[in-house]
Amino acid sequence: MDYKRIIKFAAIGIASVIGVFITFAFIHSLFYISLETSEPSFLLVDRKFKFLAELGNQEQNYGYWPLPDSLPTRLATMTLAAEDRRFYFHPGVDLRSIARALHQNYISRESYSGASTIAMQVARLQTPANRGWYSKLRESYTALWLTLRFGREKVLRQYLTIAPYGNRIAGANYASRRYFQKPLVDLSWAEAALLAAAPKAPGNMNLFKSAGLQAAKKRAKLILDRAFQYKWITEEQWQQASDELARLVLPAKEWREYEALHAMLAIEKHLREEANRRHIILNPLNPTLQTSLDLDLQKAVQSILTGKISALRNLGASNVAVVVMKANTGEVLCYLGSEDYYNDTYAGSIDFVATPRSTGSLLKPFIFGLGMEWLGHTAATVLTDIGLDFGEGRNAFIPGNYDQKFLGPVLYKTALANSRNIPAIQVLKNIGVDHFYQHLAELGLTPDDGKADYYGLGLAIGGLYTSLQQLCEAYLVLANEGKRTPISWLANPALPSASKNIIRPDIAMQLQRFLSDPLARLPSFPRGGFLEYPYPVAIKTGTSQGYRDAWTIGWSDTYLVGVWIGHHDNLSMKKVSGYAHAAPIVKEIFSRLHPDRNEGLDDLGFPRPRDYRPMAICRLTGKLADRNTPYVSVDYFKPGTEPTEYSDVQKVMAIDKRNDLLASPSCPKKHIVYKKFVLLPSIFKDWAIAQGLPVPPVNYSPLCDNHRIIDDYQITITSPRDDSRFYLDPEMPADASVLALNCLVEPGAKDVLWLVDGEEFRVAPFPYKVNWPMQPGKYVFQAVVPLTAFKSEIVRVEIF
Repeated sequence: MDYKRIIKFAAIGIASVIGVFITFAFIHSLFYISLETSEPSFLLVDRKFKFLAELGNQEQNYGYWPLPDSLPTRLATMTLAAEDRRFYFHPGVDLRSIARALHQNYISRESYSGASTIAMQVARLQTPANRGWYSKLRESYTALWLTLRFGREKVLRQYLTIAPYGNRIAGANYASRRYFQKPLVDLSWAEAALLAAAPKAPGNMNLFKSAGLQAAKKRAKLILDRAFQYKWITEEQWQQASDELARLVLPAKEWREYEALHAMLAIEKHLREEANRRHIILNPLNPTLQTSLDLDLQKAVQSILTGKISALRNLGASNVAVVVMKANTGEVLCYLGSEDYYNDTYAGSIDFVATPRSTGSLLKPFIFGLGMEWLGHTAATVLTDIGLDFGEGRNAFIPGNYDQKFLGPVLYKTALANSRNIPAIQVLKNIGVDHFYQHLAELGLTPDDGKADYYGLGLAIGGLYTSLQQLCEAYLVLANEGKRTPISWLANPALPSASKNIIRPDIAMQLQRFLSDPLARLPSFPRGGFLEYPYPVAIKTGTSQGYRDAWTIGWSDTYLVGVWIGHHDNLSMKKVSGYAHAAPIVKEIFSRLHPDRNEGLDDLGFPRPRDYRPMAICRLTGKLADRNTPYVSVDYFKPGTEPTEYSDVQKVMAIDKRNDLLASPSCPKKHIVYKKFVLLPSIFKDWAIAQGLPVPPVNYSPLCDNHRIIDDYQITITSPRDDSRFYLDPEMPADASVLALNCLVEPGAKDVLWLVDGEEFRVAPFPYKVNWPMQPGKYVFQAVVPLTAFKSEIVRVEIF
């Protein structure tokens, strides 16, 4: 037998098997052996880099921060001294360490010794498994190929990226930030040794606990001694590090501030809703998100609310929510969803910044803005603030104002600044509810769901429910010349180069001036009150039906502040209003934001729209004012939109001084005096008289010769409307439920007789208004001129 030939073929076969095995192993390593890590977690800090919160990755783990391009020398040295002395001299598996471990663990049994290299630990951390010989073999195999394929430095970097450092912290970079509040490159030898000690037993070496710190310091001292023994550090470095290690105390554990809990949850929700989190810009060396929040401001506002909440709760409120933003960037500086997150009695865990509530009057600026853009209204437009009926027949809708008063003919800016309901509904009706609802969708206040008819004209007085956050974002449009400015949770956001204009720039600037003019707020809001500032602040209040919500939103040239007050169960409060209760909180916050402006040295007003010119106009007619016009306001107009006619509201008329009635041309001159009167449309008759304005008499003096003989009267009942329905409020006293009866008579008569169900009710002298006590039932009303056959049309009403 040819043994040489057999040996030759056997050798070839063995070599082939080994070659196939090596080839297979190489291919396996290419496809199945890799350096794997989890997505980095976020560390949230405020705009001044104060700790806010940790935000775990998708697996709810913390850390995995990438390392600097150059490995920090101190940490790498201490880690090798702790885990793998011959790291640079073996291929991923240290045979000498294995032999030592076998001898100590199974032969001499002097002590337990591990043989895991850093590469083997990386293999185990990437693919955890139960301890045993099979696991050791798999780790060894993987460690060899990790080292061969990626090299020693990448393996060491991987270990420092994924190693456990206690408190659910993975990776040295994040551990350095959490334990020492410093980057890796700034760690001292002692801190590096302490950090290198933790992965040995991260649960037992919890650096935030006294016992854990002592255990870690003991191992860190051993690591320093090894490094000195290996001559990796000098004696001076060893001595200084040993002394520093002995002095190290428990690191300060950073906690979420309770004042910012709602803000943290809102930020976390925002980040997790990102379709692709890679769109968030991170520093690859330090994935810290510098949020827009100002923790100092957050605490200051919290303190303000704490001082107010007791009095508010005595009035039936349960909570307050506040948002403060930078006006030009939309950065959220303060976000308080409630007065106390942990107060279960008042539902403090509910985020009322994000909770939809009735808007009250807060949508009126957007109604008036659309009226200027679509209907051509200007500062000279005169609106009607009296009891108008906006319905038809059984849909009669006669709104009132919150103060139960009327301003009669009212200028556009005055109607907005005084937050009048009736003029706002008047403008909304002319715009069209559908068009306005679409505008609200553009502002982000409601989805574009086609539900305009569901809300109807009630949109002007709180029918829509939306959140404080949405409202503040909408008001940012007014603060930024009509441009959409999305809110930002990150500091110093990159603003879009071309933002969409939702409101025409000049109109947004006009609305800003209207809402910041203390004179325009008269008479509803007094001078020197909660809405007046020693520097320009545009401000709008709102109070929902039944005093369930009280709002105020204001902005200066720098900040925007929004406040909501209400009850978590949507219960009525005891006359808690936007002006009396939310506005003082806004004013106190602004004093905190602008401490250098409280002296009023820069009260110059917001800038007027470019190319707009000032003109004096009559407050009652909107026409040009001259030196004889009694009621004057100065407003700004775009060229081509200013009024051209002069006001004729005041007229001198001949009066019979014997009875103060109109003097006819045949009246003897000795009985005539001339007086100034205010001439307004007949619809404002009652209002003018109630205001004490000099209204001319409607009748001619019978003492004058050849005075007029009236042979025809036109009588029109203005209140109530025909076929109206009224509902009695059961909480109102019986004598307080009255129906106002009113009419117009052309030409004027001395008296009017009111008939109810054909029976005489009362004779009413000019201006013919009487109150009729309401009772459930169906009724018919008619007005007649006494001793004549002239009657009005019949008006029917039903009372429930």
